[in-house]
Amino acid sequence: MVAIWILPSSSDREKLRTVMRPQHDTSTLSASSYPNFEPHITLASVPNNFSLSDIRAALQTSLPKGQAEPGNPNLLIKFASLVVGEHYFRSVYVAVEHSPELAALHEKFHASLGVQPRTPAFPHCSVAYVADEDAEKGERAKFERALREAGKVREGYEWGKRRVALLCAGEWVDGWEAAEVWLAECVGPVEGWKILDKIPL
Repeated sequence: MVAIWILPSSSDREKLRTVMRPQHDTSTLSASSYPNFEPHITLASVPNNFSLSDIRAALQTSLPKGQAEPGNPNLLIKFASLVVGEHYFRSVYVAVEHSPELAALHEKFHASLGVQPRTPAFPHCSVAYVADEDAEKGERAKFERALREAGKVREGYEWGKRRVALLCAGEWVDGWEAAEVWLAECVGPVEGWKILDKIPL
């Protein structure tokens, strides 16, 4: 399978990575817990029989066009809540507002390729992957609780919508502007995933 990721700028990724590492001892945990990975939103996962040119063409026809103005970016990602999940790839994640722009991109991209969506909890941005055996001992909840106890989570409402911000390198981050789309071959351990292409937005 090839995953299509939406990513923030490199500077925003660097900030987000500061809250993606546990601050406690992890030496007794599974080797698959807390791997390094880039913060991203998975737009789609498609079979390998689609060529990279097929995927790029579908993106070109699906991405918003002609909307970029100061203060009105094409794809603005807004954080809604911090969630402890029940699946390895949704261990601890930020639920993202399901904006009309994201919803349209998600629908158009899948329709363009003629595939059914396989994107549970779309849209979300994971901040940690924790193995099931460690999760059974409370590790996912421990990571989320540690962020809160360290004062790195701020929750509230904006225009009646739930919002969350994370304290990243001394700066409160409540979202980001989409900067790139990456095509990733997600086979085997997370840190061995292969990036096939990077497409600037």
